[in-house]
Parts: sequence; structure tokens; C-alpha cells
Amino acid sequence: MIKTLRFWILTLISFTIIGILTSSLFSSYLVTKNSLIENSLEQNQVYSKKLAQMSEELFASMQLNLEGRKADIIKLLDQPEELTVVLDQLIVTSRNFNSVSVIDKNGLAIATSPNVGIAGNIIESEGVREALDKKENIITKPYMASTGRLLILVSTPLFNEQTEYLGMLNGTIYLEEDNFIRNILAEHYSKDGSYVYVVDHSGTLIYHPDEERIGEVVKSNEVVEKLIKGNSGSSLTENTKGDLYLAGYSFIEASNWGVVSQTPYQSSLEPLIGIILKIFLYALPFVALFLVVAFIISNKLAFPLQKLAMYTMNKEFNKKELRIPTWYFEAKQLTETVEEYRRHQEETVADFKMQSLTDPLTGLKNRRFAEYLYSNLKEEKQYFSMLMVDIDFFKKVNDEFGHNSGDEVLQFLASRMNLVASDNDFCIRLGGEEFAIVFPNTHLDEAYRLAEILRKDIETTLPPTRKLITISTGVGEYVDFNEPITSFIERIDRALYKAKSNGRNNTMKSN
Repeated sequence: MIKTLRFWILTLISFTIIGILTSSLFSSYLVTKNSLIENSLEQNQVYSKKLAQMSEELFASMQLNLEGRKADIIKLLDQPEELTVVLDQLIVTSRNFNSVSVIDKNGLAIATSPNVGIAGNIIESEGVREALDKKENIITKPYMASTGRLLILVSTPLFNEQTEYLGMLNGTIYLEEDNFIRNILAEHYSKDGSYVYVVDHSGTLIYHPDEERIGEVVKSNEVVEKLIKGNSGSSLTENTKGDLYLAGYSFIEASNWGVVSQTPYQSSLEPLIGIILKIFLYALPFVALFLVVAFIISNKLAFPLQKLAMYTMNKEFNKKELRIPTWYFEAKQLTETVEEYRRHQEETVADFKMQSLTDPLTGLKNRRFAEYLYSNLKEEKQYFSMLMVDIDFFKKVNDEFGHNSGDEVLQFLASRMNLVASDNDFCIRLGGEEFAIVFPNTHLDEAYRLAEILRKDIETTLPPTRKLITISTGVGEYVDFNEPITSFIERIDRALYKAKSNGRNNTMKSN
């Protein structure tokens, strides 16, 4: 059933309104999504920076606590009991260490607080060896102590007035037990899956809400890689388990640690659907109003043409009722205009069809035309011969003279082919430097003769590059109409290949 003009106007307006609404909602979706992501990244970056600053201040405080008791410690190095009293006071006042200890330059634990069972023993742990070797304020990477605890050592060296190295005063942080890191960060775990973790300069987890992961090396994480390099920032990242997170990260210079605050990607986008739904609900009344207005306007636009159409459908209408000559005239003019347009379109399509079958560079027919030609000749059972032409070493022409000169050589070959072909023959550019001439109602020997004429003409005629070129040709005859065209072309192609294999600049017949 043919639809009325009013129907199509309403349909068009409806689709336009729906399209605008859809594009607006989609744009709002993208903008809101990007805004949520940027806000989450910014919040996490600010948060990680805040935690990093807090950690910096705590490390500074811890170092000051150790530095402040060095003088007392040095005086009591040979008095373990009194030294233990000082360490007891230190651990109470600092409140950031799980334990403190004094170790002499040989690695002997002189005193500890609380008593962890290492006093009087030589300590060979990785962190102690590192501190003894460096003889400077350091914060070690996580290591397993002789007590079986995973810990970090905050150490300050002890020197006497003669700057002789005596040992070191240490504070330890037990990573798998209550410590200042956990006290700062443990409360920062959100129900939406956001959490904070800390890594050292080697990419080892110093703090993580999942205690079983503390001590795990995660340096393959792209955010951790940036922290190891001393960078701070924010990014969309994939954690070691393959989950997407929006992460903010900050580098702690005092310890060479990094703090990462991250929120699951999907959690950050949870408000998105609700926001888009609200936008849609706000827009709905306006959409309804536009549709009502569209209905009224479409009636006014369609009514005159609809009335004229109804009159023209009624073959027995009373001519006196046609008191709208203006409308009739306009309808007549529209019909004539459409018919003129149709004819113009037919001519344009024919022109386009001709152009689609012509190679724009050489003016010869193209491969598409060749396929039509093969099909027609075979369908009409008209025998024909064909030669395929290929310019020898054409790549050297492009390399030596450039592609513009290469195009001129192709045009030169096309012009020489037209001289050999008759009005009934078809010169074709198959592609690149490969050409063909189809000779309807022509046998192989005659085609071979014409191919040789073309070949000799090319080798003796200067092209635009002023440097002679040669061609190789393969010639074949199509007389068995049961033979597939593809097989026929393959025969000629093999002949052309044989011509090239035999030194080029010659013509070979196909079998």
C-alpha cells in the first residue's frame, strides 16, 4: 500500500526528533562518562597525594625520633640493661614502630624493645646487612627477619665524636601485623571496591587490604612501573588480576615508596545510567510537544497535494469542480520536471557506467570491462584471440624517473596499442603495467603477428622518459567454448611468464 505524503512527513519528522534525542543522549552519555572518569581519577590522585604527604610527615617524624635518641644510645652502648630502658621509652614515644633495636657495627643485637629474642645474637638478615653496609639513614625494602616476620627496617647510623662507626639504631615495621601504615590506610576501603595499597621502590607490596598479598612483587603493573620511576599521576589501568581500575598514584620521596588509590572502573560509572535516564525523562515532554506540532504542520503541508491527487484518481470527476488551476498547473510542472530529471539521471548513470569501465589514466578499457567482454563473447560463441602485455622492468622506470614519468610510460604504451588495434578490437589495462588486446574473430597466428608488430614498435620508439623500454607478450586463442575463461587467461598468463623467463622482449604463444 502506497503511503500518503502526510505519513512520510510525519515519519521523517519523527525520525529526526528521535535521531536528535538519541544523538543528544549518546553525547550526554559520552560527556558524562568522561566526566565521571576524570572526577574519579582526580579524586584518587588527590587522595593518594594526601596519603603520600601524611606518610612523608610520619617518616620524617620517625627519623627525628631516632635521631633525637642517638646521643643517649651512644653513651649506653656498653650497658644493655640501661639501653633497653631507653628503647622502651623510645617505642612508647614514637608509637610508629613495632619494635626498636640497637645493633653494633658487627651485626650484634645489643638491646631490643620489646624483647623479640634476638638480643645477644649476630643478625644476618638482609635489611640489617644493607644498613650496616650503607652506614646512613635508610628505609629498607621488605625482608623476612630471623624472627619469621616480614618487616621493614628504618635505620639511622651511630657515630662517636671521632666519626667512628659504632652501629645503628633501628625501628621496625611489621608488615603483616598492626603498624602505622595499616592505621593510616586500612580505613580507606570503600564499599564500591575502592582501596589503597603501597609499594616500595622494588615493586613489592608493603600494604594491601588483602593481607595475603603483602610482600608480593607487582612491578609488572603499569602504575607500579611509573612509581618505581618516581612518577606521580593518574590513569586507567589494569591490575595484576586483569581488572580495570581508575588509579591515582603518588611517589613518597622520603622512602621511595608509592601510594596508589584506585576505584573499580565499573563502580565509577554506576551513576551514569541514572543520569542519562533523568536527561531522557526531562526531554520527554518536549519530544511529545514536537510530535504534536509535527502532526499539525504535516496536515497543512500535505492537504493541497492530497486534494489534487484525489481529483486525479477520479476519472469521472466533474471538471467544474477543479477550481484550483494553480494546483493543477503546479502538479503538471512537477510531473514534467520529474520526467526531465529521470531522463537526466539515466544519461548520468550511463555516463558513470562508461566511466566505471574505463581506466582513467590511459583511457583504455579496464578489467571490469574485460570481464563483461569475455562473458559476452563466450555467450555469443564468438571465437577470439588475446595478447597480454607486460612492461619489462617497469619498477626500474619508476625508481629512476619517478611515478609521474612511470604514468607517462603507461600512457605511451596505451597509445601504441591503439595504433595496432583495429576499430573492432579492444585495448584493455588490466592493472599496473599489465595490458591486453582482445581481437574478436581473429585466430592465433594473426594475433601473434600483431603482438610482434607492437613489441617491435615499442622497442624502437622513444617513450617520454627518452629511454627505450621493451615489453613481453603472451598470446592465446579462445575457440573451445567449454573452456572456462579463467583457464584461458591462465594459459596466456603462463605464456607471458615464459616470455619473461626467456629473457623478456619476446612473444610466446599459449598451449
